[in-house]
Amino acid sequence: MTIAYSTFLIPALLGAQLILTLVLTQGEICPGQRGRVHKTFPILLVGWLLVTIVSPVAVLPLLALAWFAFQVKTGKTRDAGPLWALYTASVLAGVCWLMMASERTLPVAGMSFVAIALLGSLLAHVLLTQARTRLQAFHRVLPAVGLLSAMLSVLLLLWVLYGLPVSVVEADMLAICAALMLLIAAQVVWGGHILLSKTVNFWQLLCAALLLSGSVGLQLSFI
Repeated sequence: MTIAYSTFLIPALLGAQLILTLVLTQGEICPGQRGRVHKTFPILLVGWLLVTIVSPVAVLPLLALAWFAFQVKTGKTRDAGPLWALYTASVLAGVCWLMMASERTLPVAGMSFVAIALLGSLLAHVLLTQARTRLQAFHRVLPAVGLLSAMLSVLLLLWVLYGLPVSVVEADMLAICAALMLLIAAQVVWGGHILLSKTVNFWQLLCAALLLSGSVGLQLSFI
């Protein structure tokens, strides 16, 4: 369990980092919004610090992202910031994921790959909402990406379960059902603002993130 959590934490950080990089470099946002997005990077740094406990190579994306986060003027991220450090951090994060995935079975590595979209999109959505960005398209695109990746994740989970002994699957049936229920609940809460035609709420997304984290935690107990 202590090692397995990197299976999902690394792709979550990688996915969120890629989305935030896209927002900062290509998004039509004002310097104030850019600065608020920039201030969310310490949360990713904490995540990478946790990864270094079980994967020392994660110190590379951690240092590159830290260099960018603490060297740039937050209002000038796109115009004057060391974007090479941000891009390098994303490349190193990808290398870190590849090294981790190479040590997993094929279906588990597939689940981890899908988690780049699933967990990364939700983490990025939480951070972008916290930063009060006005990029309204993300409030619809990211939940849609999450829903599609969640469905693919279920198929890969079935592949994982197919490779386990029947006795193990029967023993973990309660955890399996609970993981699936939490995954479904997370998707409903995540896309709740679309279903109800309301403005997205930070606490709504945080609740979805907690539900999804619970699902992931249960999955780690049997994959």
